[in-house]
Amino acid sequence: MTETRVVPVAPNAASGTRIERLGRVFLVFAVVLTGAVANAQSQPQTGRKEIRFDVAPNGTINLVNDAGLVTLKTGPGHQVVMIYSPHSNKMEVDRESTPDNRRVEIRSHALNGQQPTAEEAKVDMELTVPAGVAMSVSTSTAPITAEGLAGDVTLSSDTGQITVANMVRSHLHVRSVAGPVNLTNLSLGHVDVTSSGGAVKMVNVTGPKVNVATGSGNIIYQGDCSGVGDYLITTHSGDIDMTLPQTASVDLNARSVSGHVENDFPLQAKKHPVFVPKAGSSFAGTSNSGSSSVELRSFSGRIRVKKQ
Repeated sequence: MTETRVVPVAPNAASGTRIERLGRVFLVFAVVLTGAVANAQSQPQTGRKEIRFDVAPNGTINLVNDAGLVTLKTGPGHQVVMIYSPHSNKMEVDRESTPDNRRVEIRSHALNGQQPTAEEAKVDMELTVPAGVAMSVSTSTAPITAEGLAGDVTLSSDTGQITVANMVRSHLHVRSVAGPVNLTNLSLGHVDVTSSGGAVKMVNVTGPKVNVATGSGNIIYQGDCSGVGDYLITTHSGDIDMTLPQTASVDLNARSVSGHVENDFPLQAKKHPVFVPKAGSSFAGTSNSGSSSVELRSFSGRIRVKKQ
């Protein structure tokens, strides 16, 4: 038999060069891939999530979300639609309901062992809520926007702006430390606003009870104070600016302890005023039938009433 022998052949210089080049290319690719994976793991993971759940008629939803955006609007039926988007994979949203679905608790929080940055801690939330469900929202820096809600609504934020529009026959409670508050087109309801230093602006806000108080924030009111209501607007050191149409029917009193008052609205003097007006610091009078009671008070802030 003829013996077959395999003789190893040494690679030539050209093949060796190609192997070395392939090795270097693979090494560079591995380094780039490893860096990309590490960078992806360190970046915030965003994502839009949607859940639907039932809430009993006249039930209550309590929502706590420190940072991000909170948007509320009304919808049909008895189901809540919640869309939320965490800014990172270090945050999650928990939801708990009582067996009868009369109370729902929603809270965003950091995962155990995670310490998210201010940006990573944000969670944007949008809730579509059935009419008549009571809403309570508490945030630290997250702005709150509410549109068209009906029922008992409580909104609280330390520095986030609070914006409410187009509510009818609702009870609105707003608490702010330093964030601005904007209210537009609220009618036939009770409005209660308290702010330490944030400004409050109201446009076409009317109802049987409107109570607004600030520490140092300015207050602007534009509307007719209709609704045969009681309007009490007070501030310690902020300014009050009220603009009324000539058709407004008000019984108006304005007083400042050490601030200045100005009136450019036509008022008729009262026959039996509750206090003696003092030029520059107080005035009082009625317009048309005087169906709504309006009290404007400040300690050191300026009060000005003018005609629209």
